[in-house]
Amino acid sequence: MIQNSTFNLTLPGPIVCISSSEDGRKIAAADRNGTLSLSGREGEQSWEKDVDEGIHGLAIIGNGSKVVCGGKDCKVKMFNSLGNIEWEQTIGKSIWSMDVDTSGQFIAIGTGDSIALFTEGGLQLWEYPTNRAMVGVGISRNGTTIVGCGDEFLYCLDNDGNLMWEKQRSDSLWDVSTVKEGELIFIGGWDCRIHCLDRNGNDSWNFETGGYVRSVMPMEDGGVLAGSHDGFLYRLSDSGKLLERFETGEEITCVAASKQTNLVVAGFGNQVKGFEINPSAAPVTEERIPDGLTTEEPPTEIINEESKEEFEPMFGVGMFDEPIPDSIGISSSSASSTPSPSTTSNSYYNQTDTPAKGGEFGKFASEVIKSDVKNYLRLGNAAWAEKRLERAEEHYKRATEVDPEEPRAWHNLAICNYHLALKRNPENVKGAVQSAFALLEVAREKGGREYTAPNETLKYFASQLGLIEETD
Repeated sequence: MIQNSTFNLTLPGPIVCISSSEDGRKIAAADRNGTLSLSGREGEQSWEKDVDEGIHGLAIIGNGSKVVCGGKDCKVKMFNSLGNIEWEQTIGKSIWSMDVDTSGQFIAIGTGDSIALFTEGGLQLWEYPTNRAMVGVGISRNGTTIVGCGDEFLYCLDNDGNLMWEKQRSDSLWDVSTVKEGELIFIGGWDCRIHCLDRNGNDSWNFETGGYVRSVMPMEDGGVLAGSHDGFLYRLSDSGKLLERFETGEEITCVAASKQTNLVVAGFGNQVKGFEINPSAAPVTEERIPDGLTTEEPPTEIINEESKEEFEPMFGVGMFDEPIPDSIGISSSSASSTPSPSTTSNSYYNQTDTPAKGGEFGKFASEVIKSDVKNYLRLGNAAWAEKRLERAEEHYKRATEVDPEEPRAWHNLAICNYHLALKRNPENVKGAVQSAFALLEVAREKGGREYTAPNETLKYFASQLGLIEETD
């Protein structure tokens, strides 16, 4: 079901997280550049702040009287309705996700290696170590159950920070939420499915979408709202039946829903759009499911080993080939079937995308060790190979944070920035080069004379700007 949006908001950078007030009258949104915005239901902006270079956790307290957020500056910040800071707490680690209970009394936070619980006043009650980034966190409406996910691991804690159970899934997870009193748990990830679990973490049902499931949000009626990289916002019943879907046309990164109104919100690119749901919508029957969507298990894929392409490692760039990530010393046998990105005259970002099914990223995600920069470089290269430039950028940025002295991290981030800039504006080659130049200079400084990949990339940029002639 495709409907026109009823709420529209544009931020300077890519939308990372959004939140809706209980009454649906306020919408908070944050982008990767650190812009935080609070707007009314009709799109009128209450205030906008530059908070940090990247906000990854965001929640509205109650009916919008307060907004709490956190990100790469390792701080939890509480704002009042006027946009003024009420308090901030430095926790010493990046914040990746956030959620609040209905009363606003408790704030659940996912960090780079833990799950933590704060009070509305900024007091940290406890912290549970996970040794992996909690990219998704959810808290039950009464605040008694906290769930978190990272890589392929799922954790469930009580309000005192005690582990109730821990599960390892077969694929990497992106988000988790829980409904009512923790009776149902919803997860989404790289397998392109929305999963429903019981309070003990056992599978109840799943629903297949056409792309990675980046965000899940419980509905007041017990159902779930989910955003997929296939460009659709899905509303499912508590039994997993498709009720409605809304088209955005772009990969959805985050979703939010009001508890007291029929407004649902999706973030994609630098846009936030709201849609009115139909409370009386009946489940879509098998015959009515659009575009081949189904809740049935897909057939098992049969792989012909002889048909696999021979793996060619990504070794930076040739003299005038399109620049690609440097993978010297970081490829592994588990990636032996990954074809390198094309280096022909056809632009990488204009190639036809293959269906997103987790692919090599799913193979690598479980191997991430937060202290090992090579794993983040491998994740970035895997996302690159699947043409997920935004995701690759995230991993390369993380690599620079884990080991600022690693030249490949800076080089690959520069390459990614260049291609992302061209993807957004293919005519502005100069601007794309400028977006990468400073990072390449850092790569040259960190790598010294022995690291030549930045030099070759700079030669390519010079040729694109007409400063030197291309040669065969």
